[in-house]
Amino acid sequence: MSDLTIEKIEQSIKDRRSLHLQFLENVKTYKPFLKVEEKAFSEGALTKKTKELMALSISIVTKCEPCMEWHLDQALLAGATDNEIYETIDVAIEMGGGQAGAYARFVLRAMQYFKEKHDL
Repeated sequence: MSDLTIEKIEQSIKDRRSLHLQFLENVKTYKPFLKVEEKAFSEGALTKKTKELMALSISIVTKCEPCMEWHLDQALLAGATDNEIYETIDVAIEMGGGQAGAYARFVLRAMQYFKEKHDL
């Protein structure tokens, strides 16, 4: 994996952590958004893992690399397998075409990063 990809992933994680309090204190929609996020990803008829895989697919189609990084990590922590992630990418490519395929490469690199980080 290239150093640039690792730096991009680690910068995304660092930014999320370092700006969290600033968002909480200054962005009026952030705290309610976190409550929506909590409700949306809680266990229900769909498992948290399934919901994270859905979000990963949407993240690929919308080309949001920080979203891809976050939802991939959450899906892996929820027990997603390599094959489940590959099928999630399949759905993203079907919905988003060639651009989704290009952005999904980032997911494969991030998957390697998080599997090493979490010793999966």
